[in-house]
Amino acid sequence: MKGLSAPELSIPTCAEPSSWRDVDQRPSRLDEKLSVMDALLANVQLHRETHQVERQFKESRVSPSARRKTNMRKSLKNIFSNTTKFQKHLRRGMYLACILYCDDRVAVSSEELLPIVEVDDNVHGSIHNDFHWLMKVACTWEDVRQLKQDMEKGTHSTTLHCRCKMLQAALHLQQALGMQDLGHFFYRPIKDSGGTVVMVTVNAVPEMKAVASSSIKWMPVSKLMKKLQPNTDQSTAHDMLFTSLPEKISYHKMCQQVLERGLYLGYLKLRSSVDLIRVLVPEKTPNVLPHVKVRTNSHVSREEWEWLQNLDANQVKEPPTALQLGFQEEIKEATSKLLNHLGVTEDQAVSHRLYDIEVIEFSPDVSFLLLLPPSEEVCSVPGQSDHLAHREGFLSLPVQIFEMIHMCTYNRAFISRYSRLSSLLEMNSLLAQHAHREAFSATELSTAKDRVREMQEFQFCLDDTWKGRRWIMDCLTYARDKQIRGGIPLGVLYAPPPSPDDSPLTDHRVMSPHFMMPPVEDTVGSQEFLQVDADAKSHQPGNLRIYAAYESGLAKGTSVKLHVTPRTTAREVINLVVQQLNKAVLMKGMAEPIYTDDQLADFCLVAVIGARERCLRDDYQPLQLQNPWTKGRLFVRLKSNVLAAIEQGNATAV
Repeated sequence: MKGLSAPELSIPTCAEPSSWRDVDQRPSRLDEKLSVMDALLANVQLHRETHQVERQFKESRVSPSARRKTNMRKSLKNIFSNTTKFQKHLRRGMYLACILYCDDRVAVSSEELLPIVEVDDNVHGSIHNDFHWLMKVACTWEDVRQLKQDMEKGTHSTTLHCRCKMLQAALHLQQALGMQDLGHFFYRPIKDSGGTVVMVTVNAVPEMKAVASSSIKWMPVSKLMKKLQPNTDQSTAHDMLFTSLPEKISYHKMCQQVLERGLYLGYLKLRSSVDLIRVLVPEKTPNVLPHVKVRTNSHVSREEWEWLQNLDANQVKEPPTALQLGFQEEIKEATSKLLNHLGVTEDQAVSHRLYDIEVIEFSPDVSFLLLLPPSEEVCSVPGQSDHLAHREGFLSLPVQIFEMIHMCTYNRAFISRYSRLSSLLEMNSLLAQHAHREAFSATELSTAKDRVREMQEFQFCLDDTWKGRRWIMDCLTYARDKQIRGGIPLGVLYAPPPSPDDSPLTDHRVMSPHFMMPPVEDTVGSQEFLQVDADAKSHQPGNLRIYAAYESGLAKGTSVKLHVTPRTTAREVINLVVQQLNKAVLMKGMAEPIYTDDQLADFCLVAVIGARERCLRDDYQPLQLQNPWTKGRLFVRLKSNVLAAIEQGNATAV
């Protein structure tokens, strides 16, 4: 193409490079912390080498005959353990299986069996903690042999004994397959009614020659599925493994996918059980939350973020710019699309909120805004109705497992270093504590105490570095906090952009049937709280202005404008008004008065005309009011203060 196009004004007319972090100087979670991890790893390894020299000096005092007996036992053990045989029949116990695939083929033994080895002939209670620990080991398979040797030197606790057997099984698989990288674990171990548990790793190899083992051959998945039909009488762990083979391969492929460049809106939904908290994720992208794309540009500017902050703080001092207005419209459209996709009804949607603490940055090219349900509904408990619990196309992953697969996709270098350090520190701490218990003399006791203290300092440094990357835990805590009740109500985003010149008069417009909550306004003089056309249908939404007739800590005449549906009740209006004014008080730097959820029942909604007052029932729908009450005002007051609304209404009218 040649030549110039017709002149056109740019939108915006000018721009200054900025970031949303400029508003509150929040540090980026993507700051390079690999150097910190590398320095910490060097210190841990130096401490480890010093400890090994001391241990070798102590072992040199052991008699030669005792060392010969130990070496003989190890030699006899190696004779019988070098030839690893895969399990054909799975009985009660714990097993480790590995699925290696290349294109449409999987690796099987000469007997056409998947590589499965026994871990233990018994399952010791819940394996959640051991499974999560093993997922960290899967990020650094090359450390399996060293970790196993350290565990054999440590104490003989049940936990260490079980984990040592897990490492032994992993080592056997590595030797049998001729490769160290066994892949990543499927998020859920296979369990059957007979007490059999199978933990499954899945890995994609670039070419079949990568598996350097003469006892392994490659077989099409379809052929293997046809040959090994499951039993019709009872579904065993072995049958479940083969029938779920395509599912596990597909899951592994999905976990490797990275989202395209852009800004996304995600949805945080949790489910809790006795010992786990699970997070809702899509089946097609299990490494991120349910989401929709907002726009291609992943960057959020200072101007855009300031507008959201001002909406939440009720501090709109001037009309929005074209950039801010466009950003708000993009979020509104994405919010509507996401809630429709999740099957959230309009009545449920009104109480959702936008997380406004930070923009979650997965990488320089992918950023997320989060949509949060009400604090009472963020985390569902057993027995509680939850329409998303059994919705097709979604999974519920334990938070720790979600963090691992998410980090492996977007921060692989960081999670690999963290996993190695975490495993080494855990073992070194156990060895240090064991040495402390065995210390006898004053010198040994002092040395052991110093070693334990150093391990604690290393662990504190590692936890601090890891905490800076755990965005999901920060969001989870914030979303469940019933005292903060933070976030921007969806009504603010769906409402027309507020302005300092916004008229106190309300009008009736057919808009999206959601609560519309512009910022709190200090207004005086309007006599009408609701203006409804005479021919208006009762099913149409309308605008209400609610005045505070109680000690709110704000100026007299303070009001909140809402856009409500015909289904909105007086109790919902009361709760929203009090909570919004609570937030306004906190944003002004005042500590009180703040009214808790337990005190909301002490308030009522009343309509006032002159010296007449009508108290509305909690289940009454304010849009059903008829003349002459539509010519008066709505107040929220304490039930105990009967004259507060009438006195304030008359004083304002004068």
